[in-house]
Amino acid sequence: MKQRRMEMIECAIKLFAEKGYQSTSVQDIVSKYGISKGAFYNYFSSKEELLLAIFQHYSDKIYQKMNEIQEEKLSPREIMKKQIIGQFEFFIEHRDFIVMYFREQNQSINKELRQFLAKNSFQALKNTEKSITSIYGDKIHPFICDIILACEGIKNSYIKLTVFDGIIVDLQRLAEFILKRIDDMVKGFLENGEEPIVKGSKIEEFICDYKKKQISPHEKVKELLHVMEKEIDRSHYPNSKKEELLDIIHFLLNETNKKEIKTYIFQGMLTHFNGIQVLEKYLTEIAYQLKIDLL
Repeated sequence: MKQRRMEMIECAIKLFAEKGYQSTSVQDIVSKYGISKGAFYNYFSSKEELLLAIFQHYSDKIYQKMNEIQEEKLSPREIMKKQIIGQFEFFIEHRDFIVMYFREQNQSINKELRQFLAKNSFQALKNTEKSITSIYGDKIHPFICDIILACEGIKNSYIKLTVFDGIIVDLQRLAEFILKRIDDMVKGFLENGEEPIVKGSKIEEFICDYKKKQISPHEKVKELLHVMEKEIDRSHYPNSKKEELLDIIHFLLNETNKKEIKTYIFQGMLTHFNGIQVLEKYLTEIAYQLKIDLL
């Protein structure tokens, strides 16, 4: 089931990148992939859920790549350089997704997707803040917001050049160029006495849309189910057991898309995960969010 779900995601990405999300119907997707509409709804409850699954999948991939680099025994500057290169390699390799990402970021009317994109954007800025601070130290905190915005602006300009326009550049040189521009900004602030345009020592102080949003129990449960999905996927269970557990996760994800969650369904289905120690904390949190007792 997981393989077919992934194949449908990749098929949909190409159509969304070519035609746009709004102009692509479920019928377009199933015709391209070669299945019936009924079969499609075995995997996704709606086109909206498919779109969110696409963003979740590729977001997990890029963050996994960045985390792997973070764990390497390198200097903070070398880690940031390697992460910049890794980002551009990922963007170029998955061009269809990136084109769709930028389009939906500006046009999507799906509330859940907007919240997901806001969360991702916020996390990306926090990661940049952490990287820059690890290189230059706490002395750049008064200027951190301006430095981050300038850094992200440079990267986005080169994303357009490399991904959208297809221009080939030396990514090693590009990463070093971006780091040198950050050096210039830090020098300007620290040595030349320039005043920050955006005052504040933390990114939260001026980018607060995501932080201000209250995550509903539906959304929190959905996040926890996605984490459980990843834990099961990397477990050492036999494939047949993994498929069984993942089918239950996908069933419960469909339940969270309904206006009202039937808590008795969750209470019954969650018993299938009893005894799986790595999932216990997620089960406890889901029970808390839904105000149910675990059986």
